[in-house]
Amino acid sequence: MTSPGPTAAPWFARAYHEIHRDRHLVLHGNIDDLVCWDQSYQSFWTAMSKFLAVTGFVASARFDLVDGLSYPDDDSRKFFESRLYPATPVLVTEDGVPPSGSRGRILSESTRRLQQRMSAARADIRTTADLLAGTRDMLVQQDRACAIVIDQADLMFSADAATEERYQTNLAYLRRMITDSANAPARTGESLRNIVVLVTKKLTALPDWVHRDNPHVATIAVEHPGPAERADFLRSILPRFHEGLALSPEQVRKAATALAVLTDGMTVRDVNALAATSRLAEIAPTSARELVMRHRFGIREDPWERLDLTKVLTAEEHLARRVIGQDMAVRKVTDVLVNARVGVDFGAGDDRTVTRPKGVFFFVGPTGVGKTELAKAIAELVFDDEGALRRFDMSEFSQEHSSERLTGAPPGFVGHQNGGVLTNWMMERPFSVVLFDEIEKANPKIFDKFLQIIDDGRITDGQGRTAYFSHSIVIFTSNIGAPGLHDVLSEFPRDAPPGYPVIEKHFREAVARHMAEELGRPEILGRLGSGIVVFDILRDDVVCRIVTKFLDQLVASAAARGFELVLHRRAIEQAVAAAVAESGAALGARQIRSPLLEEWVRVPLNRWIIGNSPVKGTRIWVRRSADGPPFTVEEFPGETGEEVEE
Repeated sequence: MTSPGPTAAPWFARAYHEIHRDRHLVLHGNIDDLVCWDQSYQSFWTAMSKFLAVTGFVASARFDLVDGLSYPDDDSRKFFESRLYPATPVLVTEDGVPPSGSRGRILSESTRRLQQRMSAARADIRTTADLLAGTRDMLVQQDRACAIVIDQADLMFSADAATEERYQTNLAYLRRMITDSANAPARTGESLRNIVVLVTKKLTALPDWVHRDNPHVATIAVEHPGPAERADFLRSILPRFHEGLALSPEQVRKAATALAVLTDGMTVRDVNALAATSRLAEIAPTSARELVMRHRFGIREDPWERLDLTKVLTAEEHLARRVIGQDMAVRKVTDVLVNARVGVDFGAGDDRTVTRPKGVFFFVGPTGVGKTELAKAIAELVFDDEGALRRFDMSEFSQEHSSERLTGAPPGFVGHQNGGVLTNWMMERPFSVVLFDEIEKANPKIFDKFLQIIDDGRITDGQGRTAYFSHSIVIFTSNIGAPGLHDVLSEFPRDAPPGYPVIEKHFREAVARHMAEELGRPEILGRLGSGIVVFDILRDDVVCRIVTKFLDQLVASAAARGFELVLHRRAIEQAVAAAVAESGAALGARQIRSPLLEEWVRVPLNRWIIGNSPVKGTRIWVRRSADGPPFTVEEFPGETGEEVEE
């Protein structure tokens, strides 16, 4: 036999060579999927039995805990049964000892098992102990080359099975089967070693000595189908899709290529199920994105596709109303939203498929300047729901093991059944904004997961489930460079702060140093590219605009309760601006609302209302105080409703 080519799954070639090196096999991974063999997709056992026959084995059998032993053909069955249930019985006395001449010798375990099988009403091998005791003789015989495939090996030999009475004995038999197996004549005329093939979902479920540094055993990963294999399979099944029979050869080629990219990480069975989704939803394979989205998420409408073009055109204005004074940041975010909505990309044709997130941003700048607020505004704009934003505080992921919280603990560890907080969210809300706040506080190992999200647009949890980010926006926020900002500002007069280019240069250099020197991951900068968005410092005019925004909210809230609020706006703005300037960039805009406006305006206003019980329609005046607190609240003495300026 020559090494299998494109007509078979690639791992068969590795298995073929390892068998001819006289090694047993441990197959792990995508074992429940259909397998490509001889240009068709078959069940794992069917393909495996055909592979073993072509490799040269004269007889083969499969064992699992449900069906016991089964065989691919009658010749294999007859050969195995002739060894397992010989015609000449073993003579044993009632006390389980051979007749005279050997009475003092203890009966072997395999002989006891053979006697039990022959005396049973239905001779069959059902338990692991029966299998190991009986089939060890199959591996040491030298008449015909044979292979025994043990399915669900993880259930029989894992640590979870250690509570079984015969667990240690089973392991001892397995070790002897692996080490003692003999060579026997093969179909090809050569000699092959009789082998045992252990099939397991998780390699780590087996004892380490089976697969680690064992010269008798080769470990082979049964991988998910690659893009070329998926495209080949899709071409063969596209006629079963909605309107699939009407596709031209060129349309078949394009649709198969597009779907192959979008189905990255899917099994053959998943890809095959696309045909049913296509027919039920009446979506042709030429609409690759829509079809895969419906199949993967079960969503009828893509929020990105229904995002109104007029809304996109006015996105910059909408975002700027919520995030004041960050025009450059808002412009960059808007550009990404436009690109995501229109879809023109560096690719050929309309079938360009993108599995990465719709947008990836790295928001960096002083604290309290609107980074989180802009993320909330994006969620509200795109998904009509600010609740579509999920924030992860990365200070909670500073320990090395904390990355497991994002994707879930591996099998055997506490909390494995709960999955990960990040993967669970993405499975529930694939259309969302994911915010990783204060990323510099995360453990460096977590960046491996971030790179996978940025590059592949998907991540797998501890249970093997895949979460997809292809319809989400991923935002990282950071204050890297903020501690050194004071030195930059001190070089300029208070009334003439540096322009935005100076601020941007400072933060970009700080981010580059952090990634390259502290993290040792300069490649992250290349992945982020134009997604690095530097937020400006709070300038005086911006502070005044933010104060106006909060004061307008207070006026509206008072009006809703029947009161007219009259404010010394200019005096309030000047007082807040002076307080912000005194604290520098340490607190950003957060201090404007609380504690400044909270202590100076809102609390005194509410105390005056509750203490004076004014009637509806009362006009309440908040004015500068001559002494004591900065502002005083009293009933407005004037006749007009115009606001007062000093």
